[in-house]
Amino acid sequence: MAAEKENQTQAAAVEPPAKLLTGIPNLDRILGGGLLRGSIVMVIGAPGTGKTILAEQLSFSLAANELSTLFLTSYSEPHEKLLAHGSSLDFFDAARIGKEIHLLSLTDLLQQGAAEAEAAIVAMARKQCASLVVLDGFRSMRRFLPDENTVAQFLYSLGAKLSFLGITTLVAVEGDPDESARFPELTVCDTVLSLQRLRDGGRFRRMLDVRKMRGVAALEGIHPFTIDHGGLTFSPRFESVVSAGQSQWVDGRAGFGVPELDALVGGGLTAGTTTLVAGGPGVGKTSLGLHFATQGALHGEPTLFLGFMEDATQLRAKAESFGLDLAAAEASGLLRLMLIPGYDLDADRIAEQFVEDIEQRGVRRLVIDSVANLQRGIVTSDRIPDFLAALVAYLRGHRVTSIVTLDINTIVGPTLDLADVPLSVLAENLFLLRYAEYYGALHRIISVLKMRFSDYDATLHEYTIRAGEGIRLLGKTPGGTGLLTGSPQLLSDTPPSGRAPERGV
Repeated sequence: MAAEKENQTQAAAVEPPAKLLTGIPNLDRILGGGLLRGSIVMVIGAPGTGKTILAEQLSFSLAANELSTLFLTSYSEPHEKLLAHGSSLDFFDAARIGKEIHLLSLTDLLQQGAAEAEAAIVAMARKQCASLVVLDGFRSMRRFLPDENTVAQFLYSLGAKLSFLGITTLVAVEGDPDESARFPELTVCDTVLSLQRLRDGGRFRRMLDVRKMRGVAALEGIHPFTIDHGGLTFSPRFESVVSAGQSQWVDGRAGFGVPELDALVGGGLTAGTTTLVAGGPGVGKTSLGLHFATQGALHGEPTLFLGFMEDATQLRAKAESFGLDLAAAEASGLLRLMLIPGYDLDADRIAEQFVEDIEQRGVRRLVIDSVANLQRGIVTSDRIPDFLAALVAYLRGHRVTSIVTLDINTIVGPTLDLADVPLSVLAENLFLLRYAEYYGALHRIISVLKMRFSDYDATLHEYTIRAGEGIRLLGKTPGGTGLLTGSPQLLSDTPPSGRAPERGV
C-alpha cells in the first residue's frame, strides 16, 4: 500500500514535457501543442513537398522570439540557394542570418568523419545556445556514411547529445515513409511528419500525415496545407477537431418570414437542427436560404451565408428583387456573406473559416449553398459521410440552426433517389422542392419529408417566387398521384376554382 502511494506521488510529480512552438499556422494545434523540446523530428517527403520551407519557416519563427537555430545545409541546397529561395517569402528576415540563424555545411563536416561531424555540431550548437538544429537534405549526406546502420547510429547519437542540452533536432529527408527499410533512421526519430503531394483530378493537394509522435497526442488523420508567399499554412482535418460532447437542447423556432411556410413546420425550424433543402436547378433553394438568412438578421440573430455559386453583387441583387434587404442585414453586422469561388476548393480550409466566424460572432443561423460544392473539396469520396457527420455534430453542439442546399440533377421525371446522399440521413429535417408538370405548365411544389423534433404538415403545397415578395405558398396541390415524380396523374383536369396556373419568377 505504501509503495503504491509512493508511485502515485512520483507520477503526480512528473511534469509534462516542454514544447517548442513552431509558430507555423495551425501546425502546433495539429501536433498537440508543438514539438517536444529535445526530440528528434523527421520531415520526410518527395522533392517539392515543402520540407525546406517548413524548416526555414520554423527557424525564422524561433528567431522572432530570439531563439537560435543552427541550420546545416547539403549539396542539394547550399547556403546561396537557401538564402536566394527564402528571400521571396514573407517570413524571411536577412537581419536574422548570422544572429539567431547560423548556417553551416554538413557535407563539409561529414567529409571529416561522422564522429568529427557530430562533435563539431554539438560544440557549435552549444556555443550558439541553439534551440533547434536543422539537418536539411539529409538523404544526400548519407553517402558520406559507410552503411545504413551508421546513418541511424549517427542520427541517434547526435540527437541524444543535443537532447541532453534541450535542443530539438529536425531532419529533412527526401523519401517515402512507407519504405521504412530504406530509412532506418525513422526508428530513432521521436516524431515523423510526412509531407505529401496528391493528385486530385486536374490539381494537386498538399497533405500532412503525422506518422509518429512520441509523448504527445497529435490530431488524427491527414491534414491539408498550402504553400504561398507566407510559407506553409495548415488546416486541421475537420473531423479531428469536432468534439464528441453532447449537444444542449434549446427551445425555440427559426422561421423563414414566409407565414404559410412557417405554418407548415410548426412555426419554423427547430432551433439547433440542420435542414437539407433538395431540389433541381432554378426551383428556389438559394431564394429560400436568403429568406432564412435575412429573417435571422431581422430577429437579431448573428447569421452566416456560405455560398459558392454567386458573388455578393448577384446575391444582393437577387435578394432585392424578392423584397429582401440583404445589404441592410449586412450593414447591421448580423449577417455575413462568406462567398468562396466554386473551384480549387478544400473542405477543411472552408470549415476552418466558417468555424472561426461561428465562434467569434456567436452565429445562430447558417446557410450553406450548396453541399455539393463543399463535398468537391474532399479528396476521397469515402470521407464524405464522416465529414458531413462531423459538420452536423458541430452545428448541433454550437446551437446553430442551419439550412444546407442540395442540387438534384433531374428537373422533371420519375427518378428521385437520395440513398447516396449522406446528409439526407444525418440532417434532422428534409425539404424537397420539385417541379411538376400539370395544367400545361411547370409548377413548383414543396414537400416536408421529415422533421425529427416537430410536428409538420406533410401535404404537398404549390409555391411561386414573385418579384418584390419572394417565395409565397399558393395552397395545396391538386388531388392526384405522382406529383413528386414531376409527371402526375390528377384526379381532375380542371384547375381549382378561382386559381389559374402561376409561372412564378
